[in-house]
Amino acid sequence: MSAPRRVVITGLGVTSPFGVGPAALADGLSAGRDGFAPLEGRLGALPPGVGAKLDLPRKEFKLWFDTRVLRLSTMTRQTQLGCIAAGDLLKSLDMVPDGSKHLDRGAFLGSFIVPPDFAKQVRAIRILSHRPEGEETGFVLDDGRLAEAMKFASAFDFLRALPNMPSSHLSIQTGYQGPACTYLGSDASGMQAIGMAVQVIRSGQATAMIAGAAFSPFQEVHLAWQHKRGLWNTDEGAGGDRVRPYSTQAGSLPGEGGAVFYLEEREMAEARGATILAEITGYGQRMIIPDAAGQADVRAEALRAALPDGTPDWVAPSGLGRPDMDRLDDEAHRLAFGAQSAPAVVAVTPHIGFSGPATGPLGLAAALLTGRGDATPARITVDADPGCATLAGGLARAGRTGAGATAVASSFTVDGVHAAIGVRIEA
Repeated sequence: MSAPRRVVITGLGVTSPFGVGPAALADGLSAGRDGFAPLEGRLGALPPGVGAKLDLPRKEFKLWFDTRVLRLSTMTRQTQLGCIAAGDLLKSLDMVPDGSKHLDRGAFLGSFIVPPDFAKQVRAIRILSHRPEGEETGFVLDDGRLAEAMKFASAFDFLRALPNMPSSHLSIQTGYQGPACTYLGSDASGMQAIGMAVQVIRSGQATAMIAGAAFSPFQEVHLAWQHKRGLWNTDEGAGGDRVRPYSTQAGSLPGEGGAVFYLEEREMAEARGATILAEITGYGQRMIIPDAAGQADVRAEALRAALPDGTPDWVAPSGLGRPDMDRLDDEAHRLAFGAQSAPAVVAVTPHIGFSGPATGPLGLAAALLTGRGDATPARITVDADPGCATLAGGLARAGRTGAGATAVASSFTVDGVHAAIGVRIEA
């Protein structure tokens, strides 16, 4: 039986509140900035009232993908963020789509089902179905108003709600006709998308994959739901000061973004002379019912599967900012790598917020950039929660950089889905 194929990362595309591209993320983290600002309109009236968004005019989307092929009317915000990140990645690799089809490549993207704003459709329905003048009850359907109603609604709008649209758009954008899947259902789906893409290449089903996640939490129902779960910090004060995972002032704020990786078989990458950023050391995925026994053990198993040999120089943990989850996060890292391993921590949430499924891949991107020396994130000192001393201390610590440095990024969720990816940096 032949050994599994080795998988390497040769490209990275990013969208974050700091801008488009890995360099924008690296610069923001290194400068210690954050992207938080008050939310406007109805979103501003909901907790937490603050979030981190990418400020990119729609007219500039065409710099990253062909808007004549990918209709904006069929794309949710997360689909847009994913395609912009993919466009950034492809430009960096000089692989701008030219209409070619690639049967041996595929696209996996993690996201989350967040219904788009159907305000236009509601307005159209209210025009068609209305209460007759002078009547106190009842509604009538007036076909004579159809032309007026259709000014506010399009059949294309409903395509945005289909859960498979993010990876479908990515496949169309790239011309990749190999495996395609949108991973949904938990905040670990971005890490699952990367891990399963690695498995696809290792098994020989594809020679290369674009994989990662993109997400935008800025929808009323989603913000309210995450607030109900205890994720948002509603205290007064500057945005960055309200996001302090592993501390006695734990909390989080919403942010949007995406990160996608170009994964390929090592032999193929070397044959084409690609610059190898890192090699995947492992992927761990575990699931357990929330509140069941062994929560930390299961998370530790995922971490060990990501880096089977040795201890990491860098870790990019979930950084949820919810005390119970932070303590499990810390315990899992100690169980997996030993209490004395003391890895340095790369945390993206204090800078760009919690972006659900995209948080893990953005953390992996930040750890990759940091491990290579392309970013030097400003170290953070917090008043540590006694149950989070390992990870809290790692926020103020710098780790090894350069060839041979290792990093593990993980996503541990409230839903009991846990995933981790390990990498070894190359020159």
